[in-house]
Amino acid sequence: MKPPPPGPPDIADLRELIDQWAEFTTDLSGGYSFDLDNWLNDVDVRELILEALPMFGREEMGELTQKLEQADRTFMAATRDFKKCVWGKGIARKEKWTPQKNWWYFRTPLRSNDQLEDELTTVR
Repeated sequence: MKPPPPGPPDIADLRELIDQWAEFTTDLSGGYSFDLDNWLNDVDVRELILEALPMFGREEMGELTQKLEQADRTFMAATRDFKKCVWGKGIARKEKWTPQKNWWYFRTPLRSNDQLEDELTTVR
């Protein structure tokens, strides 16, 4: 017996993701003290938001749109361009991620740490 199909998307789930992204970007302004695995997990939140956005209309989004835009601006201000996808070229190609559409995967913290910087040199 197959499980039932998923129900309709819940705006509360998207709100939680946007809240998580906003908190991360605010904290990022003070610097980043974690490793590459943590960075990948943190920026994956923004990808989940991108994937969920088409499921909701402007009325449902309401103030979440402004909160997301502000968090994105904060992220941009606290990061720098990275020459390739932080997940690596192979995954970027497979997922069809680009610096224009999935820009969070092509940026790294302005204020970082030695461990993360060393790990970023190994990204292929």
